[in-house]
Amino acid sequence: MKKLIFLSLMMLLSLPLAAYAATVGGPPNQGLSIGLGVESVIDRDLKPKQFIAPVVAPIPIPTIGCNIKNMYRTMLQVGYGFFDFLEVYVKLGGQALQVKSFVEDQFGFPAGDIRAHVKYGFAYGGGLKAAYEFKDGPVRGLIIGAGAQYLRSHQRYRANFTDSLGIEESSTGNATFQEWQVGPYVGYRVKNFLPYMGVKYSDVRIKISGGEEGGTTKFKGEDVVGMFVGLTYNIIPQLMLNIEGEFFDQYGVNFNLIYKFK
Repeated sequence: MKKLIFLSLMMLLSLPLAAYAATVGGPPNQGLSIGLGVESVIDRDLKPKQFIAPVVAPIPIPTIGCNIKNMYRTMLQVGYGFFDFLEVYVKLGGQALQVKSFVEDQFGFPAGDIRAHVKYGFAYGGGLKAAYEFKDGPVRGLIIGAGAQYLRSHQRYRANFTDSLGIEESSTGNATFQEWQVGPYVGYRVKNFLPYMGVKYSDVRIKISGGEEGGTTKFKGEDVVGMFVGLTYNIIPQLMLNIEGEFFDQYGVNFNLIYKFK
């Protein structure tokens, strides 16, 4: 079993991924806990929300949405469970992402594409989670819970625009990322294992601004309802390993190692 856990950990850390998906992470822990999360989304679609034009735009403006191909986040989570069914926590760490967007001209014809690389920078957030576990009866081990959280980051980016003739231009500026998430789930505890699954509402928004001429473009998630499945394993009573995957609204994977203080 120890070899299996070690191999799973190495496989996760070797993936070309590392963080953006906001994980639920299983039921709450009573008392003080600290965790390290490595998270990633490899695909999410966004649609334009607002564009505030500069006097002269240095590059064409994306008008038909964009796609997140890689978003990476590594976060330290500190939580405190006031009861065995309610926990609040804060997250501190870093995040990086890549965005690809197709652009059109004023007549609606394809004009090229933009690839933006947002540098790794500070990210923070917080939330709470609650759950009720049935201790006896025919549904003993059944867990019903929910989690809610908010995440934010503000970083520099560099964007390269390639037009239909292959000519390239570049621009730099700032990118602000925000996500609000809430989701109920059900799980079933079997000895040291706790598999669970649920649905979530996830509102993701990105504001891109800057360049020498100014200008601001805002995007929001095209799909806001998704599904997640996860598994928590108690390595020892105080140490837990959690793996969680997300589907439909976005496609990603999360890895968390959590230590509970006695």
